[in-house]
Amino acid sequence: MTRPLFISSSDEGMKVPFRKILLFVLILFVILFLMDLWMDREMNPHYPLQYEEAFHPKVKADVIIMGASHATHGVHPKYLETDHLKVFNFAFNGANPVFNLNWYRKVFQANYPKPSCVIYGVHWVMFDGQFLQRRLEQDSQYFPFQFFLSEFQDLRSLKTLLLNRLAFIRERKQIMARLFKRKRQKELYAVSKYYHGYIPYEAERDLNKKDIISPMIDPKQLNAFEELLNEFEREKIKVVFVQIPGYIPGRDSSTLARNIAFIQRIARERNIPFYNYETETVTEINYNKEYFADWAHLNGKGSEAFSKLLKKDLEGLFLRVSKLN
Repeated sequence: MTRPLFISSSDEGMKVPFRKILLFVLILFVILFLMDLWMDREMNPHYPLQYEEAFHPKVKADVIIMGASHATHGVHPKYLETDHLKVFNFAFNGANPVFNLNWYRKVFQANYPKPSCVIYGVHWVMFDGQFLQRRLEQDSQYFPFQFFLSEFQDLRSLKTLLLNRLAFIRERKQIMARLFKRKRQKELYAVSKYYHGYIPYEAERDLNKKDIISPMIDPKQLNAFEELLNEFEREKIKVVFVQIPGYIPGRDSSTLARNIAFIQRIARERNIPFYNYETETVTEINYNKEYFADWAHLNGKGSEAFSKLLKKDLEGLFLRVSKLN
């Protein structure tokens, strides 16, 4: 006598939860996909354009600008260019010497024609890794796929490399800003005024309030800077240090003089010209509120005024660089 089989009814019972799970996974995938598309709208429109030029050169600049945000928004290439020299601004917001060394070795050297000159936007805050925290793996969203895969070799940065490729994870802290401050965010960076890596920064901070900061010197950052300068020396690239002017009444620091002295020592030992518009060549720019987004960053109007001043001071140097080309 055969026993009745209930497998079919049991199977049916099993299929229902499986379908529900599958449906849930599909809905979740769609939600995450749509979130990723929404969150992937670029808040910093100059970054992809800077990386595009680095990986796929079109300008092929003879002179490049490096540094952090004070240089990104403070030095306008258009005002430095001549009939014989093209200039591109490769300074990145939050970039410290460790970042710039990695970026130069991994991204720039492998893809870009060797420039004749590097204008490095030094700053008395530049050696403090807490103030400037950018890391190369955080920019994985801008990497071509082949370069992205090649970076998997470094296991220490793998997690950051992968997570920053996903917009809904990378930009999770910006959800509220995107929902309620979208108009203001767009005003910070005027895309229409972008030029060769430069973009004006139009924040409106209270310059009547004085910021008290005392940045330290991290030996790791200092060593990375020395290594980067060694790279330039090996490649016979002319280097110029430029300390971009800050709004003097808006800041106070007990370590400014010491940090500037570090940069001066490096410049002196390596015979690098140092144009210091913060403590030596102080002009009316340093005291004009209309020229600053905050105490450390020039706005569009300020960057134009400063870049014209810098052009005059660099004319002799640029003439020699032009002859080398």
